[in-house]
Amino acid sequence: MPLPWDTDFFGFPIGRVQLEGVDAASLERVEADARRAGIVCLYGALDPVDAPATFLVQARGWRLVEVATMFDLATDEPAIPRPDGAEFRLGNVDDIPSIEPLSSLMAPWSRYAVDPRFGLDAATRLQAAWLDRAARAVSGQHSLVVAEVEGEIVAFIGRVHEPRRVDAVGTSRRGSGAARYLIQTAREWAGDRPLLGGPIAARNIASLRYVSHCGYRPCQVEYLYHRWLDEE
Repeated sequence: MPLPWDTDFFGFPIGRVQLEGVDAASLERVEADARRAGIVCLYGALDPVDAPATFLVQARGWRLVEVATMFDLATDEPAIPRPDGAEFRLGNVDDIPSIEPLSSLMAPWSRYAVDPRFGLDAATRLQAAWLDRAARAVSGQHSLVVAEVEGEIVAFIGRVHEPRRVDAVGTSRRGSGAARYLIQTAREWAGDRPLLGGPIAARNIASLRYVSHCGYRPCQVEYLYHRWLDEE
């Protein structure tokens, strides 16, 4: 499937495919079809329960760039206590300069930073685009919530509206409780539906510990790949 937004952002044709159940013949057809469509880079996603496919695609030149874990938060988890002295509100475009230094710290954990054909600069630009989209909330699908202490933004989360999901967290005051309570605000926003979180790269231990501390539990794992079709 072609990805117009990614194609425009990175400047070359990009597509995406699910890889569960592939064998050597079907994988060859996928790549041939993509080449005919002019695709340069294919994103691949695979449930690692299909162990033979996880090995096959790597032997065929698909680079494993992320082991992505999704989490969910049950509605009956105990409420997270609100820290003293903190205020919580929707973020907006005026907050971007304050949040950008925190948001950019997430770029090295991106699969784009792992793949040298994209690299850290591209990952940082992509993180800035994510922040702008969430702060402006123009699509109705993304929004931003911030925590302030004495007028200073000390933590933020990004929200995806359908399905309800937290897709990013950052804080300048670890241990303050502000970032954890932002998850509580998201739970209240989600209502009677379980709140998803992630995906988080398996190598990002700090984020994994954070979501566990908030009551999240793993619900899905995907292996993510990049296949550059201009390479043998």
